[in-house]
Amino acid sequence: MSSGSRWLSILAAIVLLVAIAIGAAIAAVWAALPLEGATIIIDGETVSLPSMGGGHAALVLTMVVLAVLVAFIVAAGGGVIAIAASVLGLAVAATAVIASLLLVASPLLVIGWLICRLARRPSATARRPELA
Repeated sequence: MSSGSRWLSILAAIVLLVAIAIGAAIAAVWAALPLEGATIIIDGETVSLPSMGGGHAALVLTMVVLAVLVAFIVAAGGGVIAIAASVLGLAVAATAVIASLLLVASPLLVIGWLICRLARRPSATARRPELA
């Protein structure tokens, strides 16, 4: 199993656990709260919660869970994009700083390299060029 599919299965498990937790919380609230005067207005149409049957209540519960999951996924995706953008910005800034420091230090590095080459003893096997 590759690393990407492992992370994807972990994310899917987390989303499933969040959906189950949200569904359980909504079901507990639905059972605990008095719904006598509770109404929802959708596109100008008023829906009374006590008048809904079992199928409609399950549909409303499912839609609420899906809406919360979509909001959770969108928020998490936005956070990941924001973090990725900030890391990219920091990488570009660090690259610019390093490049400017190397540009300033390049004459000193070249002089140091030349001094090291002059100070190094020639090896025994190396032949010096001779004049003809």
